[in-house]
Formats: sequence, C-alpha cells, structure tokens
Amino acid sequence: MQVLNNTEHSPKRAIKELSDQLVSQIAAGEVIERPASVLKELVENAIDADATRIEVRLESGGIKRLTVTDNGRGIAKEELPLALKRHATSKIRDLNELEHVLSLGFRGEALASIASVSALTLTSRTQDQSCAYSIHEGEVDVAAGTQGTKVEVEDLFFKTPARRKFLKSEATEAAHCKVALERIAIAHPTIEFRLVNNGKPVLVLPIEESRSRVNRILPDEFARAQREVYAETASARVYGWVGLPTAGRARTDAQYCYVNGRFVRDKLLAHAVKGAYADVLHNQLQPMYCLFVDIDPVKVDVNVHPTKSELRFRDSQWVHQFVMHAVQNALAPALSAMESDAGASDQSQPHTQTVQKPISEGTVPTHAHAFELRSQAAPAYEPSQLNRYLDFYQTKAEPSRGRVIPDTVQAIRSGTAFTQAHDQEQLTYPLGRALGQVGGVFIVAENDHGMVLVDMHAAHERIVYEKLKAQMDAQTLAVQQLLIPLVFQADAEEMATFEDNQSLLLNLGIELEIASPTHLRLRAVPAVLAADIEKTGEALITELLADIKKFGSSNLVEEKRNEILATMACHGAVRAHRYLSIDEMNALLRQMEQTERIDQCNHGRPTWVQMSMSDLDKLFMRGK
Repeated sequence: MQVLNNTEHSPKRAIKELSDQLVSQIAAGEVIERPASVLKELVENAIDADATRIEVRLESGGIKRLTVTDNGRGIAKEELPLALKRHATSKIRDLNELEHVLSLGFRGEALASIASVSALTLTSRTQDQSCAYSIHEGEVDVAAGTQGTKVEVEDLFFKTPARRKFLKSEATEAAHCKVALERIAIAHPTIEFRLVNNGKPVLVLPIEESRSRVNRILPDEFARAQREVYAETASARVYGWVGLPTAGRARTDAQYCYVNGRFVRDKLLAHAVKGAYADVLHNQLQPMYCLFVDIDPVKVDVNVHPTKSELRFRDSQWVHQFVMHAVQNALAPALSAMESDAGASDQSQPHTQTVQKPISEGTVPTHAHAFELRSQAAPAYEPSQLNRYLDFYQTKAEPSRGRVIPDTVQAIRSGTAFTQAHDQEQLTYPLGRALGQVGGVFIVAENDHGMVLVDMHAAHERIVYEKLKAQMDAQTLAVQQLLIPLVFQADAEEMATFEDNQSLLLNLGIELEIASPTHLRLRAVPAVLAADIEKTGEALITELLADIKKFGSSNLVEEKRNEILATMACHGAVRAHRYLSIDEMNALLRQMEQTERIDQCNHGRPTWVQMSMSDLDKLFMRGK
C-alpha cells in the first residue's frame, strides 16, 4: 500500500474545467448512495408527473436491475435528451419559483446522476404521441409503451467499481428499497404502489384513505394505540397520528415526519415530538408517530442538501413550539373526553380525536403562558397540602355524559353520595365502579366492557402531578434573585446565543448578563429551581444555550421544574398497601377520568388496564 508523504508536494497544475461526465459522477456521490436512492428519485419524479399507479421492479435487490414504471404525463420525444442533462428541469424557472417549490424534485440532477453511474434507458409517451420513444446512451428510438414513463437502471455503479464495493447484500438492499417506497407511499395514499423483487411481490398498496395507508405500513400496535393530531394557523398546519406512550418501542424505526409531502429527518421536529412525550414515556422508549406539516413554502428552505431530506425553517422557534403543543394536546385529553365507543374494540386503552386551538403566528408560547390550553386555572398550591390525601379532590368534577358528578370530598366524608347511584349507572363511567382492592396496590373495577385494573399509587401520582403543574402554570412565574450571582466561563458561540436571545431567557425566568468578554453572570432563576442552583447553575445555562442555538427554543427550565413537581407528587400520592373504602376508590376513579395524561404515571408506567369480557373468557376457555 502506498503511503502518502505529507512533506512531498505534487507538481503545480493549471486550473481547468472538469468534464461533464466527471461532474455528473461527483454529483451522483451526493445523490445516489444505493439502489434505494435511485428508487426514491425515480418514484418522486413519477409523483411529480401526476401518476396514479407506480410499479417498481427489482432484480438482485436493485443492484442488477431497477425499473420504475408509471402512468403519468410522460416526456415528449424532443425533451428526452434534455431530461438526462444536469440542471435541466420542468419544475422551476427562476429563484422565485425555487422559493415557492412544492414539487418533490426540482434540481434536475437525479436522472443525470443515475445515468453517469449505470446503464440507463428512459422510455416515455405523452398523451399526444402516437407511440413511445426511448433514449439510451444519447440515442432516441421508437419503442413500445403506453402513456407514462419507464426508467430502467442496470448494473448500478458499474462505471465506478469502487462505489459498488460499498453496497450490502442483495437482501439488505431490497429491504432498503422497501423502506424507501413505504416512506413515499405514506404521504401519497391516492396513488397505487407495487414493489416486486426477483419476480415476487414485496409490497402492494392500493389507493386508500390516509389513515388506512399509515396503519398498513406502521407496526400493528400503532393502529391499536394511537391518537389523532390536528392544529392549524393561517400559514401552517400539523396533522397525523401519534402512538400512545404505552406503545413505545426501543427503536426509532416507526417515526415518520413529512413537510409539504416530503419525508424528512429533521432534528428540530424530532426534538419537538420528544418534548411532547417528556413525562409520559417510560425510560428510553421511543414513540411511534406519523406527522404531516404543511407550511408556506416561503417559510421553509428545502434546498439545503442534495437528498432533500434535510431542511431549514425560517422561524424554527415557532415551528418547534407549534408542533410540540399539537402533540401534547393530542396526548392530554382526560378519559371523560374520549369517544363513547372508545373501548368497544377489545383494546387495552381508548382512543380519541382531538383538535388543538391554533397558536397565533408570530407568537411563541413562553414559560409564563405556554400551557393555557392545558387546564383551567387552579388556586395557588401550598406544599403542606401534599400530605393531605383528600385535599386533592376539592375541585368539583366536570359534568360527564349529562350527569353531574357529586363533590368527591364530601361524598367520601358523608359516605352517601356514591351509594345513592345505581350500580348500572356507575358501569357507564369510563372506569366503571370499584369492586375492591388486591394486595392494597390495585383497584379492581367493572365497566361496560369488562374489568379494569388500576395501580392506585401510579394513578394518584399523575393526578397530583397534573394538579401541581396547573397550579404553577396559573401563577405568574416566580423569579428569585441570587444573593451571590454565579459567574462562569462561556465560549464565543454561547455569548452570541445569549446576546441574540435575551428576551427569550427572561421569559424563562433566567436573568443573565455579560460579566466579561468570556464570562456570563447569572443573577436570577425561577424560584422552583433556586434551591440547588449553586451546584447546577452552570450546567443548566450551558444546556439551555445549546438547546436555543440548535432548536431556537428550549424546554429545559420546564423539564427541571417538572422533575421537582414529579418528586413532590410521588411523595404526596397515596401509598401502596393502604386499603381504601369503596367510596374512596370510586372517588379516585372519577378523578382519574377528569385528569389529563392519566394513562401513564409521571415516570411513564401505565396506570390502568382494560380487560374485556372476551379476554376474560379466553383465560377460562369459555366457549371452547
């Protein structure tokens, strides 16, 4: 192996233009990585041509041959040579059209890049032509074919053998092609897709509704445990479906995000969704979701990377908060807000459809008013209340299904309210009527669908936690001045981020100032974080500035606050092995039905489980 000697310099060369072939091969290195990349580019072209049926055929996982056939508009005979030239496209004409682009392709690089590293044959026919025409190696000939376009790619990377060595096995490449087609198909349910590998159908997707297409491609548990997301403003909307926290996975393979119909891997959007699951997802589990963001093309730049899988938002802070709050509100509804037939399909947890109130454009929720959609205002909390179990039931429950639930505190103390209700009536509540306890840990209840098991500590922990959050959010953010300000070193990027985002930091209750060209001084923090600020202050500010620089905003202060409230709620919740009366159990069930995010405790563990009558029958082999 030849070892390069850095001390030796090659002879000076004159500057010359690269050949068109070499330029195309260099460009192909950015656009075409494997057969899946070829599939993506060709299928997106077919979609831009208004195709309603697209078929992909692979041989040897697409390495030997990959063919994409569509029934779109086709390409005119005289335009075929142009179609294979770099930067030749029908999608855009000038900078203004680039800024408003909504088509999946627009660079005019894909076909030229593919042709430079493979043997490519392009056959097409328009509605006005009497026959089809094909082009191969620059030669245009008459060909057989119906309206639409067929692109056949053979021997990928045979012109660049070094690149071909990096391809994986045929089975692996075929799997990547399937994933690439699924990602595109999710966003286009009105198009029929078909994938065939070595003569065997691998994927067949008929024209169908969007939700059906999503449920067909994502894991089965996603269809059984999902909630609908919808939020809209004048220039943006987000919609789709998110999986319940109980359906979390160890991997991120069931996370799909689209911006203006294009699948993207965007860190800002992923961070926004992660923030929405902050206190409902257990440990390191990953949520499942399929979200679509439609936004004014002027407000997003897709011309960042040749693959168009990365983008940049003009107002990233607003987009981050908009998406996060939409998902939060989809996960938040209490059981009493669920659809009446939610549990009728033998599912472990009910589903719901929610609509978020629009967030006004140009305004980004801050700590002081970010969560006004969450709960009604509550009285100021007193830490002493945490040790008094019944005091957390002082709020009168909302009407449910036309009946007014009595004051639960008074019901418990008098011992009359719940006993006055008919047993059959109590069954119609989402969580039904309490029957008893198991081991002083679990409440056993009966509802219309069967048996309900409740972890009473976990459930009460969530009730207390949500109550504390609502009480804190209803108050003006309390800021505590530090007796001795903290001074710590900051690099140039941190100093610049601070100078550009001083108002945002103040809204978060963080008062910073420049102490020197290389140091920042922390003067005030939210009162709830002040106790341990001497030890954690520098790390807090460093992480906060890093988040703001990367995502345009940060939820770090809220997360730290919620960690403290979660600890308080855990200590204040009813303990295991405490035996409750039937009235106390029913009071807990009714309060659960009125509490947001009650399906999980503060740590992401489930709080209740529904067992249907059919599930119970199976346990005892009834009917067999």
